[in-house]
Amino acid sequence: MSTIPNTNEAALTWCEEHATLWTADPTSVGLDATEVANLTALVGQAQDRKADFVAARTAWLGASEAYSSGIDAMHGTASVLVAKIRAFARGSSEPALVYQAAGIPAPADRQPRPAPGTPTSFKVELLQDGDITLSFKCPNPPRTGETIYRVERRVGAGQSEPFTFVVNAKERSFTDSTIPEGAGLVTYRITAETATKNGAPALFAVRFGGNNSAAIVAAPEDEQAAKAS
Repeated sequence: MSTIPNTNEAALTWCEEHATLWTADPTSVGLDATEVANLTALVGQAQDRKADFVAARTAWLGASEAYSSGIDAMHGTASVLVAKIRAFARGSSEPALVYQAAGIPAPADRQPRPAPGTPTSFKVELLQDGDITLSFKCPNPPRTGETIYRVERRVGAGQSEPFTFVVNAKERSFTDSTIPEGAGLVTYRITAETATKNGAPALFAVRFGGNNSAAIVAAPEDEQAAKAS
């Protein structure tokens, strides 16, 4: 460990204190008065330069704050002007010429968001109270946006009955607790929807059997399509 501190402030304090101590009787510690006087003078110079440094740092901090404040004011005013130019360009018959004259880039053409995907890979779980929990996958394209899943249901094998709304599921799973008692076959239609577009709907059916079982089977529409192909 160094006897004299290495940091500027600590070294200045140490030398100031010891120069005062040694001045009282330099010969008692093996020094002469000239050596101690030289150190005392150097301490004084260091203190003067410290004062200059503190003043310069204070001035720099003030100038830096003023500079940042000026930049903020300039940036805010320029942003308002750019927004005004863009609004003028939108109402112009030749927007590109306005942007070229202003020396700012025209806004990039935004591609429309794609439609969400089609649900697939269905799974069913029969709960003890007779409700069923259904889950599925739905590979949505990038940039689809927030998607909900509209779930509709039809009871029975007949296709003349309309589908009735069940729930708008926020996740790729839901629990159906409103299945009529004694239903043998329930067909679901699930459509992925965003604020602007709908995906292609998916149909699947759940058949209830003995021993409290439920299994996914082909929907009646799917069976007819298979026979016709």
